[in-house]
Amino acid sequence: MNDSAVLKQEVALRRVTALFADFERTLNGAASSPAHAQRRDAMARLAEVGFPTMKHEDWKYTNLGPLLDMDFRLLPDAAPATVSAATLDAASRGLEQALRLVLVNGTLVTALSDLSRLPDGVTIEPLGDVLAAADEATLASFDCAEQAGADAFTALNAALLRDGVRIRIARNVRVDLPLHLLFIATAAAAQAVLTPRVHIEAAEGSSATIVEQYIASEAAEYFTNAVSSIAVAANAEIEHVIVQNEDQRASHIASTYARVARDGRYRNRYFGFGSALLRNNVFVSLEGQGGDAVLDGVYVPVGAQHMDHFSVIDHREAHCTSHEQYKGVLADSSRAVFSGRIIVRPGAQKTDAKQANNNLLLSNDALVDARPQLEIYADDVKCTHGATIGRLDEDAMFYLRSRGIAAADAERILSQAFAGEVVGRVPIEGLRERLDDMIHARFDER
Repeated sequence: MNDSAVLKQEVALRRVTALFADFERTLNGAASSPAHAQRRDAMARLAEVGFPTMKHEDWKYTNLGPLLDMDFRLLPDAAPATVSAATLDAASRGLEQALRLVLVNGTLVTALSDLSRLPDGVTIEPLGDVLAAADEATLASFDCAEQAGADAFTALNAALLRDGVRIRIARNVRVDLPLHLLFIATAAAAQAVLTPRVHIEAAEGSSATIVEQYIASEAAEYFTNAVSSIAVAANAEIEHVIVQNEDQRASHIASTYARVARDGRYRNRYFGFGSALLRNNVFVSLEGQGGDAVLDGVYVPVGAQHMDHFSVIDHREAHCTSHEQYKGVLADSSRAVFSGRIIVRPGAQKTDAKQANNNLLLSNDALVDARPQLEIYADDVKCTHGATIGRLDEDAMFYLRSRGIAAADAERILSQAFAGEVVGRVPIEGLRERLDDMIHARFDER
């Protein structure tokens, strides 16, 4: 690590330490609570590991220097929550029938949410209220340290954790309507670090579809550092769709941690559109026989956007399956990174794991780094991985052009078809249509 990187890391840690001290001063008597003891532990972990640099293998292709140079602030405890009806309506397109939870600048706002059709057996609580009354056992369920390891940003989220949402689904309850978690950054978030947290517990035999959506109501430079933790019990199923379309000046680092028990099923479908810098981490631990995980993703960076996708699927038990496919369409001088790791532990026999990363470059200046990885410590398994990087099919372009379709429109059609395989797996028809429109709009922005 060079001297400049060391200095930048030290300065960033000093700033975060000062933020944490400011945060503590707002807690008053709550500073002695078990929840704050957990925050202090997280802060200590962050101070120990430090922020990553490009010398760290898992961050080899992503330069955090511009983010660490920012002097971000904390929002006041009661930050303004003004959001127009037009913003809510636009964000809800394709999800009009969903149950809606709105979090403004990381804080749950019940007045903007709509849970009137919430079925029995589903409990939704502001995380701030849960933390205020939480005992050590409850707090332990929120702790992602074991899966996160030395991840600095998960520790940062835990250190500054103030609010979010906890969703609990009771045994054998099937939630027919999607749960739409809408995260909105307003103008009040300018120069702020936002630390939203989502915690989901799906009890045995339950099922639900969760949609996480990140947007900005107004242009601003800010940093979203989000963490989602999901516990999928035996024979439960969670469909988890994430749509990230924040302001193009923002930075967004998100980490999802899922634990899957016997015969449980977890589906993670990620769509990345927004932010100058995007890092999406997904960690899935298959902890019971018959567990199944699917990770799908589409990223469409334009301009100078940088999008980094990092995943670990950990097969800890036998007879588990995982399928992962990420597709990228890169334009202009954008850059993307895909690092996917499948781990098959000793004794995890009969594992069936597939991993693929496919990229389409629309510009000579676009760049992608792909690193699919397998770590296999069992001998009776089926595991495959691969990556492709290419350009638009010349024959297909010629065919469309020969039918009178303009070059830009032909490019758009072929790119949408390339991403459509993944979009088509989203289980909500209205959301599929909206995602198609969002991909289409990316080309109009160029």
